[in-house]
Amino acid sequence: MSFPEQLKKARQALGYTQRQIAEAMGITNSTYCGYETGKRQPDVTKIKQLADILHTSGDALLETGYAYKNHQPDSPQAAEILSIFESLRPEFQQYALQLIRQLAQLQKQL
Repeated sequence: MSFPEQLKKARQALGYTQRQIAEAMGITNSTYCGYETGKRQPDVTKIKQLADILHTSGDALLETGYAYKNHQPDSPQAAEILSIFESLRPEFQQYALQLIRQLAQLQKQL
């Protein structure tokens, strides 16, 4: 999947509009739309900002494979979460991911 497709998928998974992401980044809606259509390429700083807003990583957006192939869980709890997550059907993985993102957002607000 290309960067624009990954970007759109990550945004839609969180239920954000293009305008909401653009506003959060401090850019025009037209610039953000260009990222999703592939007409514009964000710089490294913008990719990091997108990853933060979308609760993902630049590696995931760019599909480098690094985060999935080279990263080992840092704790027994993380290993257990990963094991359980990987055992879920895709639709349940998506639901679990949404719940985790909501928890992360709630934690930021506290």
